[in-house]
Amino acid sequence: MRKKNKNKNLTIQVATFIFLLGTTLIFGQEDFTRDEYKLRQKYKIANSFFEKGYKYFLEGNYKKGEKELRTCLKKMPQHAEASFYLSLVFYNQGDTEKSLEYIEKAKENYKYIIKLKINREQMRILQLQDQKAELQETKQRIEQRIPKIMGNSEASRRERSKLQSEMGKIEGMIGQTDVEMRRPMPTVQKGEETPAAYFYRHGNVFFKLKRYQEAREQYHEAIKIEPKHGDAYNNLANLSYIYKQYQKALDYLNLAEKYGAKIHPEFKKAILKAIEKNLY
Repeated sequence: MRKKNKNKNLTIQVATFIFLLGTTLIFGQEDFTRDEYKLRQKYKIANSFFEKGYKYFLEGNYKKGEKELRTCLKKMPQHAEASFYLSLVFYNQGDTEKSLEYIEKAKENYKYIIKLKINREQMRILQLQDQKAELQETKQRIEQRIPKIMGNSEASRRERSKLQSEMGKIEGMIGQTDVEMRRPMPTVQKGEETPAAYFYRHGNVFFKLKRYQEAREQYHEAIKIEPKHGDAYNNLANLSYIYKQYQKALDYLNLAEKYGAKIHPEFKKAILKAIEKNLY
């Protein structure tokens, strides 16, 4: 009876390890993991409201979208995407001041998204290290157990075969954890702290408020992150036209067209006409 219980316990442990390898959230040995765990739990709860708000936004139902996005931010004020889309809701409704408020919040809080991403990977490594150590201990116990099974009876052979099979599974899982642990840790790439879209939308809000110099700065930041941002070039063309910098406007418009932005034919004609007029 004792032998059966030991073997049963080993089988349960192997099954438990299989389950653990599919999970991503445990407490590690470092203090930061508890804070990050709590932040991710808040994000998970808040994100359910964000998904609803985002869906309503795409459908053009801004009233319901605003309600869900506001609820998301109550659950987690650092939810950058909720602030970003709430800014778009207000922009589309003509409330530019509110739109400015929320795009600035979105940019300020995007760092939390990156922090979650990096520390999730750090926690994953800690988890894999713990799992590998436990798997190795279980493998060692099985290795010690097999030679103690005496005799050549059918029952003994079945018991040894079962333990060898379990050990094979564990060796496979140890190999799997090694592969996962060798996977490179993510790093914050250029521009990843705040996406180009955030700067572009910030520029649009400034443009609408006629704060043209600030709008120009935001579009240039968007292009630094995403050099082929056609819409940012298009809006820079508009700003250059406003400042009567017609050749620069044409240069920007050509880049906008090159990178796939929709160009208004009449606007291009107006720039060419202004350039021609200034030649004489």
